[in-house]
Amino acid sequence: MNLRFTLLCVFVLAAFLVSVAEAKPLKVFILAGQSNMDGQAHIRTIDFLGEDKDPSRAALLKIFKPDGKTLMTRDDVWVANNVNGNLQPGFGGRRDYSKLGSNIGPEYSFGYYLGEAFDEQVLLIKYAPGGQSLYVNFRPPSAGKTGKEKLDNQMLTQETADQWNDGKVEPVVGLQYRKMVRFVQNTLENLKTDFPDYDEKAGYEIAGFVWFQGFNDLFDETGRKQYGANLVHLIHDVRAEFDAPKMPVVVGVLGVNGPHNEHNPKQKDVREGQRFINTVPELQGNAKAIETATLLDARVVALTAGGWLPEYDRDFKTDPIRTDERAMLNRATSNKGFHYSGEGRFFILVGKAFAETMQELIGLNAQK
Repeated sequence: MNLRFTLLCVFVLAAFLVSVAEAKPLKVFILAGQSNMDGQAHIRTIDFLGEDKDPSRAALLKIFKPDGKTLMTRDDVWVANNVNGNLQPGFGGRRDYSKLGSNIGPEYSFGYYLGEAFDEQVLLIKYAPGGQSLYVNFRPPSAGKTGKEKLDNQMLTQETADQWNDGKVEPVVGLQYRKMVRFVQNTLENLKTDFPDYDEKAGYEIAGFVWFQGFNDLFDETGRKQYGANLVHLIHDVRAEFDAPKMPVVVGVLGVNGPHNEHNPKQKDVREGQRFINTVPELQGNAKAIETATLLDARVVALTAGGWLPEYDRDFKTDPIRTDERAMLNRATSNKGFHYSGEGRFFILVGKAFAETMQELIGLNAQK
């Protein structure tokens, strides 16, 4: 009897140790930026991916609509974005953030590809309020003051604080950075409540940060010129906030209106500021800015930017948009040009690019 009891104890202990060894921390990725990280592409435009001239890209539609009707979901990837739940369409921009809507952002395909890459459960924490600049709204603490006294001293009104900031009156400069940090911290503190299947014993790991933003910095010359330096501050500060000194960071270079829009010096300044991180020695191998402009469909850009970019020289008065072209735009787009025309195809491709770059950086870090 004693021998049997001893063997039973050994078996139970061995099973427990195996279960502990198999338990791996939740992989947490922070997705931040403004309205284009939020995502303004209606789900109906995802089908346009199947019309891509590149057959390998067109074939991706089967991943996201396997049966040709139903969009992909994953229960091994969670999303926190005011609504908490499994990865699915609808976490994009919406009027009512207490429920899912009908848009997607980069999180949809980003989550899919990371779910494929990791055995661990994945959590995407997305914080992306529209119309916010890095220079003012997301300004990180280590960047210091803007140097514009009136701006640096500006405080939220009580009315605005009550409506948008839980009643807390605080400086306007850096407000969205602080709110982002609070949102992430609050999500991490309530994981078991918001995601009941979360394994508290296994814990979590801050595994990466994705930044997709830039449009609102076009409108301030100082902000444009300081973008690169402020972005480096942002990376360092976010890493410090979450005690993740080598946290991989992926930055999507502003790509509004396609690759040729760098004729616009404002757009060029911001793009160059984002690309700047690729030249910073201490960020080599752990942070990378990637191009997004080339992921827009050239046929769509030719129609939406035609007439004012030299590469799309077309007089729409004498050569108006044809019926077939209008039909294509209706299939492909659902929003304005500054929202990447609400092109679902684009947001699938950009999320995929973010995920592949993140995996590359994680792999490089693992080798060090």
